Amino acid sequence: MAKDTERQKSIIIVGGSEQFNTLVKKSLSGENYATIEIKRSAAAARRSLMERGYELVVIYAPLPDELGHQFALDVCTTYSSSVLMVTPNEIMKDVSEYVSDYGVVVLAKPVEYERLHRTLKFMAAVQERLHTANVKIRTLENKLREEKLIGRAKCILIEKKGMSEAEAHRYIGKRAMDESLTRKLVAEDIIDEYS
Repeated sequence: MAKDTERQKSIIIVGGSEQFNTLVKKSLSGENYATIEIKRSAAAARRSLMERGYELVVIYAPLPDELGHQFALDVCTTYSSSVLMVTPNEIMKDVSEYVSDYGVVVLAKPVEYERLHRTLKFMAAVQERLHTANVKIRTLENKLREEKLIGRAKCILIEKKGMSEAEAHRYIGKRAMDESLTRKLVAEDIIDEYS
């Protein structure tokens, strides 16, 4: 997919030094990020997450108001964001064991540019696949609701007009074509008329 047709993504960096935040921004250059927010604490990041969604959450632990692992779990269990946690090397294994079952990716400090770049690119790709899957799910859910509505209208026609299922199906289709309406709108009209 061409970069100019991709949907714009967003990231929030929580904690982090100026040097690390610059490294993250450099890792994202050339990508389609409309929003790159920086928050110093978990509390500030929680407020931002309540206001809008972010595809990626990068946590540079420890944070001034907490260690960061509980915040990472809160994000994973509440939002659909991918979470990267950067933690001191000496506690990386323990943190990883605690959060990895929730899908949090953990890197040890100091983080090399190339590793950070590959990790963020991978996480963005996962988010893009999740977005595509969610769009497909919503489309199928809408189609299912429409088919249920049409089925209900068919049942009404069978019950009230004495039509067979095939006749009700043809009636809805013909009326939709004749009136330049969708089958869903015809079904809603039939339901309204006989309810």
